[in-house]
Amino acid sequence: MANVLPAVAVGPTRGRQSRFLWRGLMIDSARTRHSVATIKRVIELASRYGFNRLQWHLTDDQGWRFHVPEYPNLTAEAAFLPRDTFDDYHALRGDTRARASQEQDDKWHNGFYTDADIAEVVAHAQRHGVMIVPEVDLPGHMMAAIMAYPELGRPTGLPLPEGSMREHMWWPARNDLLWPTDEAQNFIVAVMRRVIELFPAPYVHIGGDECAHQQWASDPDIDAWMTLRGVERPDQLQGWFMQQAADVLRAHGRQVAVWDDACQLWNDDEALVIAWDEDRGMERIKNANQQFVFADARYLYLNRVDPHAQHPQKGMLPAISVNDILTATWPESNHERCVGLQACVWSEFVLDGNDLLAMLFPRLLAVAERMWNPSPDAAEAAVRIAQEYAALQSAGVLDLRTSATVVTVNATT
Repeated sequence: MANVLPAVAVGPTRGRQSRFLWRGLMIDSARTRHSVATIKRVIELASRYGFNRLQWHLTDDQGWRFHVPEYPNLTAEAAFLPRDTFDDYHALRGDTRARASQEQDDKWHNGFYTDADIAEVVAHAQRHGVMIVPEVDLPGHMMAAIMAYPELGRPTGLPLPEGSMREHMWWPARNDLLWPTDEAQNFIVAVMRRVIELFPAPYVHIGGDECAHQQWASDPDIDAWMTLRGVERPDQLQGWFMQQAADVLRAHGRQVAVWDDACQLWNDDEALVIAWDEDRGMERIKNANQQFVFADARYLYLNRVDPHAQHPQKGMLPAISVNDILTATWPESNHERCVGLQACVWSEFVLDGNDLLAMLFPRLLAVAERMWNPSPDAAEAAVRIAQEYAALQSAGVLDLRTSATVVTVNATT
């Protein structure tokens, strides 16, 4: 294994200490099943720049990516759904949807990770000082699982409600929400036990975002379900579901992470909250007591396009630049309950490993700089980031078609 990169010039440079315990990156493998080689390359690069958490998003409406013995259809069926068209996504760079459709046959990957694949990724991450934090998103974003096991979701024959399922954007009703049945409860228990078997890290992320509570409310039998589950309002069923998952995890010594949506409805001060939802997320955090990780989508969702990218990108708007990241004030990151920062890349339009690396770099270097240098001189930092990015390109490590191997230099765990 040969060294292909010079000493790191961005992030954990000599003499720096980060005040953030959680230096995170989230990769979405539910919408695109990124290859094991891609995940390992991302881990190597993230480690080089002092990241110590990889949140691995493994389930969503578009796919289920690991084996659960009691539910074989999750990998026989839910892992092999056709690629979604994402027709309800509108904040896109001009030709994103058309390009993704044209490129999917050559680029896009489906399927699941075997137990051996997961063990390989976990071991690789451990060698690089990175904790893999698996995510199973519940009780919403469960359409793939419900397609495989219809008894988990909306009762057969019950029409979907009309109108948007979210207050601030159009969100069509769909059968993506677990129902408060014994079948769904048993499913949650089995899945959490399986995650514990596969992933040794102390944290498991259980989602809790974007649950369309109106769907529960539209069930004529919802009062009986609420009485059975001990809640007074349909939206409180979300907390019931999350408690089922948390009980299993904590009985096995695991800690729970959630998206900020959950802390509105689940009064659990022990959960770690990933605060993503812009002003809404920070308002939720202000009214809660949990420790949190700052992951504001306006600055840290790197599936939003880079306006200065060398090649046109497929992705969301508004754009985020290196300078945006370096100059943002982020007063929330100074809060006494803030334990870290996290960048995220969602894969609706990120079709393969090279797409992923192109969305991450050079902007992930700016995130690293903020993790290790909270108040950078933006102009000076931008010069070092440009130099580091050039070194990565020269070494070929931002192209999965090369055989270049990253050797982490001066990584800090």
